[in-house]
Amino acid sequence: MPSDNADVSFDGSQLQEWRCANQDIQGWVEEVRNATKCKCIADKPDIEKLMRLNKEALVKLIMSGYSVTHGYDTVFDTFQRDVENMKTDVIESQRKVIKLQEQLLEAQCENLDTVRKTVGNVIGETVQKEIKLYSQAVSKTSKQAITKADLKSVMKTVVSEEDRSRNVVIFGLQEAEQEDLTEAVTDVLSEINEKPKFEAARVGRRKPDQCRPIKVTVGSSSAVHQILIKAKALRNCDQFKKVFIDMDRSPEERQLQRELVQTMKEKSATHCDKLFFIRSGKIYSRDRKS
Repeated sequence: MPSDNADVSFDGSQLQEWRCANQDIQGWVEEVRNATKCKCIADKPDIEKLMRLNKEALVKLIMSGYSVTHGYDTVFDTFQRDVENMKTDVIESQRKVIKLQEQLLEAQCENLDTVRKTVGNVIGETVQKEIKLYSQAVSKTSKQAITKADLKSVMKTVVSEEDRSRNVVIFGLQEAEQEDLTEAVTDVLSEINEKPKFEAARVGRRKPDQCRPIKVTVGSSSAVHQILIKAKALRNCDQFKKVFIDMDRSPEERQLQRELVQTMKEKSATHCDKLFFIRSGKIYSRDRKS
C-alpha cells in the first residue's frame, strides 16, 4: 500500500525497459514460429509441431524463452507494483472527488437556506410597510375609522359570495310530502348530461299550492357554470318544461332580478313583435321569428 504522498509516474527509463522486454519476447515468439515452420501469423505453433523438433532445437528454444522472461523479472515486478499503486491512487482520488461533491452540496444547501431567509425577511418587511402605508392612507382619507364590526361584515360578505358561487337554485320542481330530493335533482341534472356530486335542500317556508325552490351545492364554481350553460335544454323536455335553473343570488341581486323581470314583462306587453330576455343584469331583445 503506497503512502499518502506516493506519486506513481512512468519515467523514460521504465518505458524503455518495457519496450525492450516486449521486443525480446516478440523475438522469441518469432524463433518458435520459424522453428516450427509457421508460414503466417494465423498459422500458430502447436504441440504436434513442437514434438517434431529434435531435442537440441527444443532445448534451445526453451532456454531462449527462459532467458528472455527471467531477464525481465524485475521489470515485470515493477510494472505490476506500479499498476497496483495506480489502482489505489485512482480509488483514493475518487473518494476525494466524492467528498468534495458532498461539501459542495452542503454549501449549496446552506446558500439556499440563506436566500430563503433573506427573501422571507424582505417580503415580510415589504408587507409590513405596505400595511402601514395603507393604514395611513385610510386614516387620512376616512373621517371615521374602520371598526371591527365593519371588518366582520366585509369578511361575512366575502365568505357568503364564495359559498354562493358553488350553488344553483332549481325552480318549478314539484314538491311532495315524502319526496326523495336527491333522486329528483339527479333526474333533472341527468337530463342535461350533468352528474356532479351535490347536496340539495328546499329553501323557504312551505306554502299550500306552491313548490319551494331547491338550493343545490356542487363541488366547484366551474360545475355551476356548466349546469347554467346547459339548463336551457330543459325547455325541450316535456317532463321538465316548467323547471328553471338559475344562479344562487344574494338578497340584493334577487331584488334587482325581480325588477328586471317586471320591466321585461311590461316591454313584452307593449312590443309583441319582440322577444325580450335578461343577460348579465341587462334586458335585451330580438325580433320574433314569423
